[in-house]
Amino acid sequence: MVKVEVVPYNEDWPRKYALEANVIRNIVLDELITITHVGSTAVPGLVAKPIIDILIIVEDINKLDQLDPL
Repeated sequence: MVKVEVVPYNEDWPRKYALEANVIRNIVLDELITITHVGSTAVPGLVAKPIIDILIIVEDINKLDQLDPL
């Protein structure tokens, strides 16, 4: 059985999203169309799994492989 942790809303989640979104923006640069905080952690006051979900939309997903520094 998988155990799922659900916690009270954390006022720090928007800040954590913003920090990670900036990292992603700097990687995808010109390919980025939009980036959005999605899921339950994006809803103020809602209990949630403590995982920041981020949706990115890019011009050409195939070009993202070229951005991988590894």
